[in-house]
Amino acid sequence: MSGGGRSLAGSRGLVAFDVDGVLLRGLFLSRLAWLTSPWVWVRHLWLGFLLKIGFITVREAVERAYYYQRGAGIDHVLHAAESVRLARGAGEVCASLKQAGYSVVLVSAGVPQQVVEKIARQVGADGAYGVLLEENDGVLTGRMLGERHSAHGKRLGLEGILREKGLSWSDATVIVDDGSNLEIVEAAWRSIGLNPEWSILRRASFVLHTRNLREILEFFPEGVRFGVTLQGIAVRHEMLRKAIHTCAIFVPLIAAWSKTFALWLIGGITLIYMMSEALRLQGVALPGFAALTWRSMRVSEPRGLVWGPLLFGIGIWFTVAFFGHPAATAGVLILAIGDSAASLVGRAFGSTALPHNPGKTLVGSMALFGVGVIIAMFYVSLPWALAVGAVASVLESLPLGPADNLLLPIATAGMVSLALSMG
Repeated sequence: MSGGGRSLAGSRGLVAFDVDGVLLRGLFLSRLAWLTSPWVWVRHLWLGFLLKIGFITVREAVERAYYYQRGAGIDHVLHAAESVRLARGAGEVCASLKQAGYSVVLVSAGVPQQVVEKIARQVGADGAYGVLLEENDGVLTGRMLGERHSAHGKRLGLEGILREKGLSWSDATVIVDDGSNLEIVEAAWRSIGLNPEWSILRRASFVLHTRNLREILEFFPEGVRFGVTLQGIAVRHEMLRKAIHTCAIFVPLIAAWSKTFALWLIGGITLIYMMSEALRLQGVALPGFAALTWRSMRVSEPRGLVWGPLLFGIGIWFTVAFFGHPAATAGVLILAIGDSAASLVGRAFGSTALPHNPGKTLVGSMALFGVGVIIAMFYVSLPWALAVGAVASVLESLPLGPADNLLLPIATAGMVSLALSMG
């Protein structure tokens, strides 16, 4: 990236938002195709597929999409724009950035100039750059003008805007989601991938999975002025993660009724999560699962597959499958309650980091030890319960990353099972 040595503190410049998928909640061309006819919409879906697999370029896809609109009035295009909703917080984030001293512009390689200008007025942006459609007395000919509807054209357009404002790429921050933005991501000083496709996921400076556009302010030093901080976002994400963890307390109840059904349920949910992650990495959201992933991901989360929930499901499945009900119940509950307690207590009260794992705290490990002992005491004697708590706290304290979700329930269930077998 250009200007990589620039300091975040006190930076001012230009912030460019991609329109489709970032400023708009839906895709403009998809909505336009739907309002034209079901047949045009089906053809548009086929174009999207060809674009995804790399069979056609952005330019070719946009040219074909507007060729399908030949004979339609420009009013039809503007009507489609009215039916696509803005992303949550779009107006607020643009106002906040302008108040902080940034210029805000909207850029698109697929949305017409008239529509981008209209959206810019709605959100209070300083500039708009969209594609140019050829018209004849207000009727679309199906042809495009200029180079704006290509990835390279988008870069040239943004470059021109920077030049007009006396800025350079080292002053630019871009907020994007799909591969049509690769050229501006590589040129800009800073890039934020918002619910990004895999190509952007690998190259963006920062990645954020959210439906609230205001959360991008956490990556700007001025964000704290507007009540958006990295710490605040992290706390909300962590609370959601642990709420999901705690739902596992219902697994022993289901397993007591039917172990087979419990295994099918856990396995099915885990498999759907794997499918959701595979689709998410391609920029496709599986309803429900993708939203939970977006809202619970830490900013520091690796940019590939999020392993934590996957290993969480596998760990519970193996625990229920290979241990008797008392031992499996103890293992699942220690994972569901104890691991959550360790994380939340550690973040709230922890000040002493563990020497072998600075990411964990002593008070967090002690919280897990206490929860592990209390749960185990319902099934085994106190000495064995202390051993179960010790195993849980030691495992959780190790720098295992998400693998502790797999090992913690299996190890603690194994200890309880051993205690029960020895009478």
